[in-house]
Order: sequence, then C-alpha cells, then structure tokens
Amino acid sequence: MIARIPKEYKEQLYAIGTYAHKLGLKAWVVGGAVRDFYLKQGTLDIDLAFDGNQESVAGFCIKQWGGGKRKFSQFGTFRVNLASGLKLDMVRVRKEQYAYPGALPTVEFSPDIKDDLFRRDFTTNAWCFSIYPASFGKAYDPFGAQKDIDAGLIRILHDKSFLDDPTRMYRAVRFAGRFSWKLAPKTERLLMAAVKEEYPLLLTRERFCREFLKVLKETRMKEIFALMEKYDMLKFAWPGLHWNDALLYTSDIQERTAILVCLLGSSGENFLRTLHLPKEFAQEILGAWKITQEKMCPVAALSPLQHEVLKAVMPGLPPAALEPCFIRGRELKDLGLAGRKISGALDRVRKAQWDGEIKTREEALAFLKA
Repeated sequence: MIARIPKEYKEQLYAIGTYAHKLGLKAWVVGGAVRDFYLKQGTLDIDLAFDGNQESVAGFCIKQWGGGKRKFSQFGTFRVNLASGLKLDMVRVRKEQYAYPGALPTVEFSPDIKDDLFRRDFTTNAWCFSIYPASFGKAYDPFGAQKDIDAGLIRILHDKSFLDDPTRMYRAVRFAGRFSWKLAPKTERLLMAAVKEEYPLLLTRERFCREFLKVLKETRMKEIFALMEKYDMLKFAWPGLHWNDALLYTSDIQERTAILVCLLGSSGENFLRTLHLPKEFAQEILGAWKITQEKMCPVAALSPLQHEVLKAVMPGLPPAALEPCFIRGRELKDLGLAGRKISGALDRVRKAQWDGEIKTREEALAFLKA
C-alpha cells in the first residue's frame, strides 16, 4: 500500500528522507499524521521516526527551512519548529516500559519500527510510511489501522494500555468525538473499568490537566464532553463540572478555559489553582471569576479576555455592567464620606451599575447624592 501524502509535504519529506539516507538512517512518518493524511485532513504536526541518532537531521531541517529545535533528553526526542509553522517531532525508534501505572515511560532504543508503533495509544495511530528514497510512501500497517479508521473505531493495542497511561482515556473520547468514531467494544469495557478503578488519579494533577484541557481546543468539543459525561470521566477534572453552551461562545482556548472556571461558581477559584497555568493568565481568569461572584461592575477596565468571558458566562447583562465603575473613591471623599462608608457607597454604585439602574456617570453622581 502507498500512503496518501499531500503535495505540500512531499518535497520536504523526500528531502528529509534523502538526507537521512546519506547518514545511513531509515526514516518514517508515524502516528497521527499518517491517519490525518489518510483522512485527507491538514496537519501542522508530523512525527518522524529514525532507526538511529536523528540530531543531524534536525539541524538539516533548520538549515533548509528556518526555525528552531528543542531536545528532550529523557526520551531522545527533538522537536523542530519550522519557520513555516510546521512542527516536526523526531524520535529514535524505541520501546517503552512503565515502571508503575501512570508513570512516564522509560525508553529503550530498538531497530524495529514495529516496536515503535506498538507503544502508541490506538491502532488508528499505529502505522507509518517510509520516507527512505527507495521506498518513499510505502505504508506499514501491522495492527490494522486502516481497517479501524474505515470502520470508525478507537481500539487500544493491549489490555493494560489505560493502566500504563491513563491520559489515553481522555485521548480516546477526544478522538472519538473529533472524528465521530466509536470505541471498539472491548476498548469501551476496559475504559469503563478504568473509570471504576479511578485510573486518572494515578496521574500527577499537572499531567492530567494538560491532557484534559486539550479538549478545549477541539472543534467538536460538545460531542467530546457528551462522551466524558457518558463514561463519568468529568468527575476527575473537578466535582460538578459539566457541559454548558457558553463554551461555544468562542473558539479561543484561553477564553474557553476561563469560561470553564467561571461556570463552576464558588469552587472555580480552587479549580483554577489546579490547572498549573502561567501566573499572568491565571490572574486574568481570576479577575473575571471574582466579578461573577461579586455581581458588581469592575473597578478598573477589563481585559479583552475578561470582557468576552463575562459576556459568554452571563449573557444579557446591561451595557454598562462591564464598564469600569463611573465613580472613584476620591470623589466619595469629596462628598464627605470616610472609612468604611466609602467602600460601602462604592459597592452600592457598582451594584446599581451592574443591575442597569445606573447607565451614565451623571446618573451615578445623582444616585450618590440621593
């Protein structure tokens, strides 16, 4: 079988395979890119496997097309981000073993590409095609990837797959939702057993959240949430978490994350702290969440993200509700107020502005005088 390779990638992949050949290396495109090419879907993320040290190939790619690289020494991997936006993950063909359930794998290099395919999450991602010049485009499908893709099935490669790596539970429903596929019967039974045995709790919170939040990048996010609810998987993300159509208000991953936090009400702040987000981003979300709890107009101007999130979470607010408070504390001092009376009066103005009773600064001043 000859793989489907989009025209825009052929020249680059052939050049990479040719350079690898000069170094005495065989090279393959593996995993999700093979699936996406077969489905005639675009991708900016291609995994490449080599049967030897691939560092020189990474350098060749940067020299040819511009960009930068990063090395992950623990896994013998190079990530090359080309100037065009294409991301190449370059690995040496390897086996993986898990010291204990939920652990990151330990790596052992192997000369056999089948070993590298077997370590993958699902059969649909466990195939490859050669970019070696003499066999360019020749596919290798030892686990029935094409058959399962044609049948629309998600199937794990062995019975301990979810135990080895519980993040695969969330990838299973994410791919099922994305492609409108179903879990193979045995895979579904093993997933349900993994939920019952609470396998996701074997993961570090940071690793779990990193995988869970990938759902928020998906176009068919609602369908994926429906599957997580069906299999009772949302409880591991946070108690009381469930789908809300406010998440469809935007396609921006950061705004969707903030919406999810705000929808959780009083527990949103604690959920936010578990997500291990960059500090500035977390503070921005926290500012939006506080307003959902106070239900008063902001003291200072909102950021664009905060503004969009609050409109999504609390539709139908009066126009002035998200504007900065029309009155400042110093103006209350000028009216003869002091101490707690200033904060109390300011809160009353903010609440009236939030409720639509105050629409302008003049109305705010009249409200105070009254």
